[in-house]
Parts: sequence; C-alpha cells; structure tokens
Amino acid sequence: MRFGFDERARMTGAGLYSRILTLTALLPAVYIFIVSGYPSVIMRGGVLPFLCDVGAASLPRAELLFLSWLYRLTSSEIVFDFVMLALALAFGVVSRRLLRGKHPREVRVVFAALVAADLVLRLVPAHFNIAAGWPAAIIGFIVRLGCLLLILLDLRAEKKKDK
Repeated sequence: MRFGFDERARMTGAGLYSRILTLTALLPAVYIFIVSGYPSVIMRGGVLPFLCDVGAASLPRAELLFLSWLYRLTSSEIVFDFVMLALALAFGVVSRRLLRGKHPREVRVVFAALVAADLVLRLVPAHFNIAAGWPAAIIGFIVRLGCLLLILLDLRAEKKKDK
C-alpha cells in the first residue's frame, strides 16, 4: 500500500476507504441472508449479530437513515438488503472511477469532508447513533475515523510529493 494519488500502481488510502465502505455493507447482508434461512439465529446472541451491528454502525449515517426509511416504507428485509448492497456496489464502482479520474485531489477532499461530517453527526446525541449498542457504535466511529485518516494520509503524501 502506498499513500498518494497513483491508483494504478498500488492501493492508496482512498482506494482502501472505498473498499472498507463497500465491505462494511456486506456484514449486515450476510446476517440478513443467514437469518432468512435460519430464523433461530435471531434468538441467540453471538458473533453474527455483533458483526451485523458493527457493519451497520460503520455505514455513513445518511445511508443508514435512508435505509431505515426504506425499511419502514416497505417492511421488507429483502428490499433493505438488496438496496444496501446495490448502494455499496455503486459506491465502489463510482469511487474507483473518480479516484482514477482527472481530479483525484478534489475527490479526496470531498470524501474527507463527507467522512468528517459523518463523524460530527455521530457525536450528536440521537437514537440512531447508538441503535446497535455502544460497542458497535464505538467500533463504527473508529472505522470511520480510520477511513478519514486514510484519505488525509493520501492528501498529505501527495502534498509532500508536490514540494
């Protein structure tokens, strides 16, 4: 892994951020798919529900609020799951193209601003910030903070290279 803007050479911080955000959507999806086949999993605690909570807590708050609204509208876990996965896939594809495009610095600045705004929203006391419980909320905050750090390290490395 190398920090900077050269997406073709190696994994960059923003590229890793894109993959992390895409993969966090898979954690709740795996749980929902397993529960649909084995409903008794809901009755037991364990690793799967916790990973689902961590995955949901690591998603951007705006996306989670949209998915919550969608679930209340449709009352369908299948719609929720497929929309969540479609959003993750779309973000992954679009972000990779943007990061390899003509304005990599601007894309990273926008990503950093969005993640920073999401971190501020996580600090606002609200029910959706701790819906999955404090441990998952703290891990989700750390994941998002780590993503911000990856993007900022890309910007810093490129700034040093320009000097």
